[in-house]
Amino acid sequence: MQVNIFYRPQIAKYYRKTSAYKNIVLKALGKAAGFKGEVNIVFVGEAEIHKINREYIGHDYVTDVISFNYPYDKKIGGTFGDVFVCTAQAKRQAKEQGHGALFENAVLAAHGTLHLIGYKDDTPQLRNAMNAKAEKIVSLFL
Repeated sequence: MQVNIFYRPQIAKYYRKTSAYKNIVLKALGKAAGFKGEVNIVFVGEAEIHKINREYIGHDYVTDVISFNYPYDKKIGGTFGDVFVCTAQAKRQAKEQGHGALFENAVLAAHGTLHLIGYKDDTPQLRNAMNAKAEKIVSLFL
């Protein structure tokens, strides 16, 4: 699987850790890392994540991460999914959770990637388990 990392212009250079993010995403993909195709991780600001959330999810607020799965065929490849991470929200959450914003951005990239392979977080128990897995993955690289 090819992992593409994109940064919107307003994203500070400090957060641009492309190599680490790629390794984190590949680890989070598990067996899917061997598939043909690509995953795109896009680091965005509040206005863009709000717009995506409103237009595609129907929620009129800023959120931390949004993942989109696409129809995928292992033999043909193509885009497996897109993950949008809001760096401003990550910074706020990092402060609340007592770790750095870079770590939180990476956790959100891993979290969004886990959604692409079928993980759910619609209950507190599932969300806690998913967050623990994402943090464990990130800890291997940052």
